[in-house]
Amino acid sequence: MDPAHLAAIEAAVAQNGPETGTRIVFPDVTRKPWARRLTEEFRSGACHAGQYESSIVMAVRPELVREAIRRSLPANPRSLSVAIHSGQTSFEAAGGPRAYFGSPADAGVDEGTRTIEVLGAILEEAVLAELAR
Repeated sequence: MDPAHLAAIEAAVAQNGPETGTRIVFPDVTRKPWARRLTEEFRSGACHAGQYESSIVMAVRPELVREAIRRSLPANPRSLSVAIHSGQTSFEAAGGPRAYFGSPADAGVDEGTRTIEVLGAILEEAVLAELAR
């Protein structure tokens, strides 16, 4: 959700257009229609190391999640994306002194698996749309 990161990807896509023979597919999940298909927490922007991301990690690499810590973290509903857009440059300034936003304690493997499936479907649709051009 970092505007600078998204701008860099968009610039790379623009620089490697059809005239170069390269086809890059970038379904920007922060925008419609893709964002609507992701979780409420993701759409809120309060999703850095929260329920959305923790669920994905739990589904794929559960050994990387420190369960006792995750379960003990209170929800932090502040939107990191809003903070970034308003010029905040640190997690602390953005309202996340422990570097998470959202609700990691509510994360679950099932949600992570569903989210990965949705992200895969989004990528598949974007690739098929590009190939159809």
